[in-house]
Amino acid sequence: MMGSDDVRLKYTDDEYDSYKNIFENAKTDISNADKKRLIGSLKKLGQGEDIEDVVDVEAVIRYFVVHNFVCNFDSYTGAMVHNYYLYEENGTLSMIPWDYNLAFGGFEAGTDAESMVNFPIDSPVSGGDMEERPMLSWIFETEEYTERYHRYFQEFMDSYFDSGYFEELITSVKEMIAPYVEKDPTKFCSYEEFEKGVDTLKKFCLLRAESISGQLDGSPPSTAQGQQRDSSNLVDASGILLSDMGMMDKGGGDAGRRRERKGK
Repeated sequence: MMGSDDVRLKYTDDEYDSYKNIFENAKTDISNADKKRLIGSLKKLGQGEDIEDVVDVEAVIRYFVVHNFVCNFDSYTGAMVHNYYLYEENGTLSMIPWDYNLAFGGFEAGTDAESMVNFPIDSPVSGGDMEERPMLSWIFETEEYTERYHRYFQEFMDSYFDSGYFEELITSVKEMIAPYVEKDPTKFCSYEEFEKGVDTLKKFCLLRAESISGQLDGSPPSTAQGQQRDSSNLVDASGILLSDMGMMDKGGGDAGRRRERKGK
């Protein structure tokens, strides 16, 4: 069940049945010893005890830096709390990215671009409370981890945006795949829509980087509460539409009908 306590990675008790969604969907064979070890890690995680022993701190913080940049709410940080892989080894937990086709606000139907571009990095949950996401909330419960999160975010900004690397990369990738998109008879959009989508994605990411760089410096605020109090320094994203990057149901029906006709 999406959004249940075990999917939220919340500790409730020591009963194996309380974590059915985790154990029944495991991608490897698991023993009772594995179950007991995982439950023990979730208990410590929920209590904020020995975080360094039960979480791969650097890997998880870096995961959420990128995850929170791309605004993917069809995920652990969204209202449905799903679409992620939990990795556990010797009691240490980390996250494996999965299912990012609705990132960049694609899952937030009807949401304006400005709210996504400026989405606060220090309260990065859409639908529900951050306290209900123990795999994330520990980052903001101590100054040490929050500072490390901000430091890794600044490194991300420096490496990919301030350096110009992102703009070079998206341009080169577009040039590489554009001829194949243009010739593809099964593509889900026109070539003009593809070009518009790439252009919008580029603008979105550059504006998102601008907002986050400001949030790291304190303007605009980096929390939802702060932005509600003061929205005067939010980055203007009125020039782009999220729908130009694609929508949740875009192409699904047509693709299915094409496959059906081909099968006949």
